[in-house]
Amino acid sequence: MTWLKQMESLNKSRHLLKLEEGDRGHEMTASLDNPPNSDGKGNDENAYTVSVTGAYENQGFKRDDTNGDPIKFPNRKLTAEEISQGKFQVSTQEKWRILKNVSALSCAFMIHFTAFQGTANLQSSINAEGGLGTVSLCAVYAALVLSCIFVPTFLIKRLTVKWTLCCSMLTYACYIGAQFYPEFYTLVPAGILLGIGAAPMWASKATYLTQVAGVYAKLTDQAVDGIIVRFFGFFFLAWQTAELWGNLISSLVLSSSPHGGAGGSSQNVSTVNYCGAEFCVVNSDKNGNLQRPPDSEIYEIMTIYLVCILGAVILIALVVDPLSRYGERQRRPSTVELSGIQLLSATANQLKKPYQQLLIPITIFIGMEQAFIGADFTQAYVSCALGIPSVGYVMICFGVVNALCSLLFGSVMKYVGRAPIIGLGFLVHSGLVVWFLIWKPNINNSKLFYMASGLWGVGDAVWQTQVNGLYGTLFRRNKEAAFSNYRLWESVGFVIAYAYSTHLCAKMKLYALFGVLWIGMVMYTMVEFHHMRKIRRQKEKEKKAAAIEAATKQVVQHEPEETDDEKDDIDDDIIVTHL
Repeated sequence: MTWLKQMESLNKSRHLLKLEEGDRGHEMTASLDNPPNSDGKGNDENAYTVSVTGAYENQGFKRDDTNGDPIKFPNRKLTAEEISQGKFQVSTQEKWRILKNVSALSCAFMIHFTAFQGTANLQSSINAEGGLGTVSLCAVYAALVLSCIFVPTFLIKRLTVKWTLCCSMLTYACYIGAQFYPEFYTLVPAGILLGIGAAPMWASKATYLTQVAGVYAKLTDQAVDGIIVRFFGFFFLAWQTAELWGNLISSLVLSSSPHGGAGGSSQNVSTVNYCGAEFCVVNSDKNGNLQRPPDSEIYEIMTIYLVCILGAVILIALVVDPLSRYGERQRRPSTVELSGIQLLSATANQLKKPYQQLLIPITIFIGMEQAFIGADFTQAYVSCALGIPSVGYVMICFGVVNALCSLLFGSVMKYVGRAPIIGLGFLVHSGLVVWFLIWKPNINNSKLFYMASGLWGVGDAVWQTQVNGLYGTLFRRNKEAAFSNYRLWESVGFVIAYAYSTHLCAKMKLYALFGVLWIGMVMYTMVEFHHMRKIRRQKEKEKKAAAIEAATKQVVQHEPEETDDEKDDIDDDIIVTHL
């Protein structure tokens, strides 16, 4: 009897739970029955059977496929475990701050290299006696080779990326200061110090851009590869304009008063015939256009350049946010102190990777082609035929075209891919080398000098944006070691070009440049082909895993093999919030 009364009571208490549509979303209904052994308070071990229609609406998330509104992420705080794992939290508005940091970093390098590029382009002309200028540049890049192995990882670990940039930039001031008293015992040691500081500076820059590109890609839901190349493209747009400003400063100062080498008016035909591919440094004493300008003008130029160096350091120190804001702990998970041998081993281990080995020749070529345009082209073609004051104006054309193409290629890459752009660079530089071999510079046709300089800038923009981006794509888990190797082998190219600069005629230099370009292009093609095959195999694995998961209706966690060309770990360590 008692049991029947309980059943009657339960039947009367049966109800339909209805939640009206409101803040919690669409209408939801649930039918709820208490089992016979329930106390009516939910304190039993049996589970209710609930029938639900509709859903809750998460107010912290807004879809972007209905009215075009941006994605909004739910607010939440990191747990202690996530913080201990090195994960970090950023707001969706952080993308604007990232763009500010990239812009400030790019402007700082533009100001910085306004000084150095302008100084370097003049070395083979203003310090031509005894090959002092090219020897000092050779010392710069020889020291940079050793610095790439020992210094970047060591220095970045202790100073962090931002302050490594500031300290490294100050080493350039010593080299420019040595121009006030150019001797072998002043310029060469200053060049060595500059080379030691250059490697951690470039490695820090590349690490910073690649890291914030990963965060930006996560925030905007875009492909990381495209963002990396876009950031590098914008950086090199600003960086290459340094050619414009540095050379404009030197040309305006050197052209302010007449002196030996002010033009080609005093040149006779027999001397001009030894310009171009036939130019040899041993015969340069006979050329009046290669006379050193007055010291007062050189001092004025170097004073301006020193101010530029200090301004760039101040800009980074005051405006650029530290990388710890974007997961520097995640990028450097280990806090174990490493010995010098272990640090060397960590950098050298990058050379064991097949992709890195295949990219060595094209990276060496990048250094050689920059050394050629900055030293050999300016001396054998421009200074020889037109005079030293014309060097700056011709190189301005190189800088402007290089900057515009850097921006263009960074944006076009996401539509056409990397391979066609690199193919364009190969064709441009191959054609120019052949033309330089047969071209006889003529002082009455100065337009050809500007055209050659501009076209060389097109090719250089390809290598600077695409190969840097390629390193960032292939070696995301080893950014510092990868970009240190990039600078190492690029510096080897500089050292090779500057080492034979005073011993070989221009024709032999062009032959060497042509051979290295072809070897590098063949090996790059192998990397690109193998990388595309690997991506295709990875996609096939993911499709098979998805098919198995759908067939078994079980959650299967598919983990791709851990190689450097797979998805960056940073995606799993960014917690996006809408603040």
